[in-house]
Amino acid sequence: MQAATDNTFANGVPHLDAIAEAVAELTQHATILTATFGQLVRSKYNVRTKKTDVKELASLIRSHGLLQNLVGYRQLVDGIESGLIEIVAGGRRLQAIGELIGAGDLPVDYGINIVLVTEDEAIEISLAENSGREDMHPADIYMAMQAMIDHGRAIEDVALRFELEVPTVKRYLKLANISPRLINIFRDGELNFEHMMAFALVDDHAEQESAWDSLSKYNRSAYDLRRLLTAQKINTQSDRVARYVGVDSFEKAGGVVERDLFSDSSTGYIKDAGLLEKLAIGKLEKHAKKLQKEGAAWVEIMPRADHSDLAQFGRVRTSYSALSEDEQKLADELTERMNVLGERIDAAYEEDEDDLAEQLSSEQDELSKQHAAILATRTKVPNAEDKAIAGAVIYIDTNGKLAVLQDAIRPADVEKRVSEDGGGVAQSKRPKADHSDRLTTELTSHRTVALQAEMMDQSDVALVYLTFTLMKLVLLEYGGYSRSTLAKISLNRPSLADAAKKCEAAEAFAQRREQLLSRLPEGNKGEGWLEWLGAQPQPVVLEMLAFCVANSLDATLTREEASPDFVSLGKALNLDMNKWWRASAENYFDHVPMARMVKVVTEAASSEAAVPLEKMKKKQAADAAERAVAEARWLPELLRTA
Repeated sequence: MQAATDNTFANGVPHLDAIAEAVAELTQHATILTATFGQLVRSKYNVRTKKTDVKELASLIRSHGLLQNLVGYRQLVDGIESGLIEIVAGGRRLQAIGELIGAGDLPVDYGINIVLVTEDEAIEISLAENSGREDMHPADIYMAMQAMIDHGRAIEDVALRFELEVPTVKRYLKLANISPRLINIFRDGELNFEHMMAFALVDDHAEQESAWDSLSKYNRSAYDLRRLLTAQKINTQSDRVARYVGVDSFEKAGGVVERDLFSDSSTGYIKDAGLLEKLAIGKLEKHAKKLQKEGAAWVEIMPRADHSDLAQFGRVRTSYSALSEDEQKLADELTERMNVLGERIDAAYEEDEDDLAEQLSSEQDELSKQHAAILATRTKVPNAEDKAIAGAVIYIDTNGKLAVLQDAIRPADVEKRVSEDGGGVAQSKRPKADHSDRLTTELTSHRTVALQAEMMDQSDVALVYLTFTLMKLVLLEYGGYSRSTLAKISLNRPSLADAAKKCEAAEAFAQRREQLLSRLPEGNKGEGWLEWLGAQPQPVVLEMLAFCVANSLDATLTREEASPDFVSLGKALNLDMNKWWRASAENYFDHVPMARMVKVVTEAASSEAAVPLEKMKKKQAADAAERAVAEARWLPELLRTA
């Protein structure tokens, strides 16, 4: 018999027709004898362990007698026959006969026909006998597989019997290693096959049970279980370093990948983070040597560098060639005229004179184009001193690909450079804003709640960001003391615009708060919370931490300006603001001048789509702009992380 392609039911039960055929021959030459009920006991190899109702079967035996033989083998105790026969097939018939004798419907010495086999044959006969009757519970079959292995059967033989591939049998056997308590819950129907697949990710019974017990009975999904059981492991699909190294290379180096049941070879979880980092650095070092040969003054390898890590490095400064005297004079005149127009535009918006503001904005845009054209004639020249000490940072990007930060300046050299410059270059005058202060507050309130909604599900980022915050508080000696706990850490909640309080991200955050509160001991002042938290597994603690850190985030601004912290954290969280905010007439276009609407539609759609807007009233133009960008996933600069 050849192993066929895996063919299993949705609930995890393999087909057993092949077993029945293979075992039919075993009983052809077996011994048949008669025994009494007192000489028989149920075998530990009887694969059906779930209790069933035998009233109907008892009625049949009472009226027609025992129509089918039981199957058993002689019990051995320390290698000596005990005189008892263990029944491996026919457990329900044996139970029914016992109930009939107890009720006086059958005599105590009622003769029961037994097919006597060897103990080695017992398990397969039990499987064959049960396969054609009332559906067996999946757990009984997994345990039977394990019993066959324990009794000396090879995995290949079990695979043949069940018509499964060998790797699949190995995965099913992991189900037999799940906590007996959880297997019983599985039999009772409180958890399903998806739960069992999640439990099989770990071998420790205590860890399996702890994960199950830590979840609310209303929130015990297989997804949540898998999240808890793998919280401290590296996912080979989502982790960038694991994707860069590759599962095959990791396993060839001796690493072990724990795989989910029935997953393919590219998925799984890694515990040996040290080996993974070593392999990644080994690959990156080859590229580092190449960069050094090309002239980099130094090369630093940072496999998991994020945007905040890279932000500490400076860049080679560049300067522009000087303008001619006439060009410089014209550029200065244009700058002064644009500044005057900017002040008049702000005043017009404050007085709700949109038409005047739009007219002035058009004039300012024309002057800006002339100014840009003059500046575009200059050429960029790298700083010679910076270029001499510039190097590169090699890291792995979020897609698992090698990435290089070129022309980087080390932090120490950046600090030295700033010091020598007498505190750095003076800040330029604040440029004209695209958004009013009110609209800026509203937009940045949306990005605040979006950050919160993303952070509450990413405890690893929350832990890093909390540590970063504490480092700034402690190492930089910033203030901020709190009387709420013994740990003097302050946590303030953001002040949001009204529109952001009712958005989808805010609702998701509020729902999570209610879910977390439902798990905690009741009390108006947090009574028992510390004891409860101390008894939870680390993934639950991290989930609470992530929500609390998320609750403290505040990316709200009252005046438009650059926000590198929002960009860095947004990238760390893989924040996609399109998930939480879309431009509409109500939330955006009604609040910006016509020139801005035209610019947005040109950028998001096309210049052809923007032309009709110039001939419309503002309200009509706002509605048209909303339709034009509906499919473009456009975001204002204040909400962008790239």
